[in-house]
Amino acid sequence: MVGVALVVVGLVTTALSLRSSGDGARSDEGAATSPPPNLAEASAGSVEERVEALRARVEASPDDWEALAALGAAYVAQAAVTGDPALYPAAQQSLERSLEVQPDGNLPATVAQSSLAAARHDFPLALDWAERAGAIAPDDPGAKAVLGDALLELGRYDEAFAMFQAMIDRRPDLAAYARISYARELQGDIDGAVEAMEAAESAASSRTDAAFAAFQLGELEWNRGEPEAAVADYERAQELDPDAVRAEAALARAAWFAGDEDEAIERYQEVVARLPLPQYLAELAAVYSATGRPEAATQQLEVVEAQRRLYEASGVAVDADLALINADNGVDVAVSLVAMRDEWEVRKSVFVADALAWLLQVSGRSEEALAISDQALRLGTQRAIFHFHRSEILRSLGDDAAAERELGRAQAINPDFSIRHADGP
Repeated sequence: MVGVALVVVGLVTTALSLRSSGDGARSDEGAATSPPPNLAEASAGSVEERVEALRARVEASPDDWEALAALGAAYVAQAAVTGDPALYPAAQQSLERSLEVQPDGNLPATVAQSSLAAARHDFPLALDWAERAGAIAPDDPGAKAVLGDALLELGRYDEAFAMFQAMIDRRPDLAAYARISYARELQGDIDGAVEAMEAAESAASSRTDAAFAAFQLGELEWNRGEPEAAVADYERAQELDPDAVRAEAALARAAWFAGDEDEAIERYQEVVARLPLPQYLAELAAVYSATGRPEAATQQLEVVEAQRRLYEASGVAVDADLALINADNGVDVAVSLVAMRDEWEVRKSVFVADALAWLLQVSGRSEEALAISDQALRLGTQRAIFHFHRSEILRSLGDDAAAERELGRAQAINPDFSIRHADGP
């Protein structure tokens, strides 16, 4: 779904919070609040057009704090669309300048700072900025959005869900419905998650917003083992927004599980050429490995490492998705384990718990892994990969009967849960 998925990217928080204002691609376009009226003309069009319009406005009026705040948010959005974290320092500079010019009551820059911190996976900092935004405007939907998102990523689920409910009670729009959908998904209520995301699509005010919701519906259907429904949603998302790379990646995955290796490879190659996110590079590497092309798989993993270095240079922390990629491929396992241990200290997220459990398992620490796996499943989240990881942990501990039960649960949720670990086409 959205996160992380929205995955997002991975990054779940960016996907939801930055989509709130109804801007551009996966996840993450625009500030979490509507732009000031005098910036409306700069907010139209694609994210690239927004960035250029706002840069021109700032060049003409260097102390225009509203334009500076909007530009910072637009840079974060552009990074999400292009996969280029090198845009984050430019976003930070613009937002800091906005706050320097207007330090008091600068809600747009404060909200955008929270979104930027979330995009960099610094969720404690995202929470700090979100709380500042709430102090400025407690009832502002954007402030509530980033606060709920930060609480969610930190694993403070009851508080996050309450914030999302407050959002939808106040203004039932796409941003609120999408968050309610994700909250329901995390708690294992997939029918309820679909219902809320259908409401989000109905509430969409643009084709790109509708495409976002259609893609998320596809992810919900895919993750509960309904590939035909998922493909229909992905195709609708692509029709609504032909530039939606995430829908193309999802269709590449669907082609692989449908048994069309050539189409899967062709689609994945197009995806990573346009948006070389580690998730897509790793999926293509898994396809290459499964089709007897180990050298091509290694090349993709080398690009993953190059992306990791780029993220690090731009202030982005290692996230659970990248840690899982490392664990699956035996790359930097010890380093990733340390990173996820540290992350778990501050983020009691079910996704961090799953990543940490899997890293412990591949490091030969199965008993510790089992205890952490309990935390990954504590909300009742219906993710097949969580149960697969637990099955492997139990098998290592010699409990074959329990391992088979967990594997059966994974396959019952979604037999096509992983190119690397599922049975495949």
